[in-house]
Amino acid sequence: MDSKALTVPRHHPLAVEPTSEDPNVFTNTNPLWYPPGLPTAFGGAILAQALNAAMQRISPDFSVHTMHCQFVKAARVGSPVFYHVDRLSQTKSFSACHVSAKQNDQLVFTATLSFTRDSSAAGNVLDHATTMPDVAVDPDSMTYRTGEGTAVSMFEFKTAADSAVDNSTPANKRLRRIVRAQKALAQPPGSKGHLLTLACLTDVWCLGTVGRVYGVSLFASKMSKKPGVEQMATLNHTIHFHNPHHPCVNEWMVEEAHCPWAGKERALVNSRIWTPEGVLLATCSQEVLVRLSQENALARM
Repeated sequence: MDSKALTVPRHHPLAVEPTSEDPNVFTNTNPLWYPPGLPTAFGGAILAQALNAAMQRISPDFSVHTMHCQFVKAARVGSPVFYHVDRLSQTKSFSACHVSAKQNDQLVFTATLSFTRDSSAAGNVLDHATTMPDVAVDPDSMTYRTGEGTAVSMFEFKTAADSAVDNSTPANKRLRRIVRAQKALAQPPGSKGHLLTLACLTDVWCLGTVGRVYGVSLFASKMSKKPGVEQMATLNHTIHFHNPHHPCVNEWMVEEAHCPWAGKERALVNSRIWTPEGVLLATCSQEVLVRLSQENALARM
């Protein structure tokens, strides 16, 4: 791959650069992206910047295959975040590192990342993947954006329907959509910028999936008799990158999410993302905190 494809421009919203004091410590070069109306940074941006920092300390012969994330504390948008990269192990085929993200000397996020050498899977190997579902999207349907109505939107999507899906219970519901970056990247497909944007994308839909499968409003309202969410937050997030050199976030990708379990004020969401051609890019698992407003009948999940 072209060496230029291994870096992202400083103006990229997920760009980080090493500090002058320590080559293993990185910081964001641009203000943190945040959901409109909230003072906290978007977790997907934090995890993508942590991935960016880790990739700068790992040999370019290796590609990330797994990222285990723990959200410790919400990061504020007004202060820089510093990403401390520590190497954990290095073998011929695998490499691992740990990233600690700190803001104002307080830990806000941690991640353990595993990388594999690109040439290590040659020869006779097992090979299969979950097939991309058939999705029906009306070309004239509305295009939604994260941060709708603002200038800070990162992604746009259209919801999809599939009549063959069993939506009888929350555990059986499958939510599907097509999604892409709102602003096309200038870098070639499969380059670092596309991979970082894909990593950020994995955190966009998971949190709200819990409310959607229950038909519960994501925002508690005293004026509404319908159930509302009083508090919601991501606890941990895992990404398995199956084909890290295939992402092209400029194209419409297919995403599917479902919630196999909810209870004890927590819920688990699993999701998958495919290329338009059906290549499975990533599988994600996210555990979320969900507390409902207590005035309604659904006091606890």
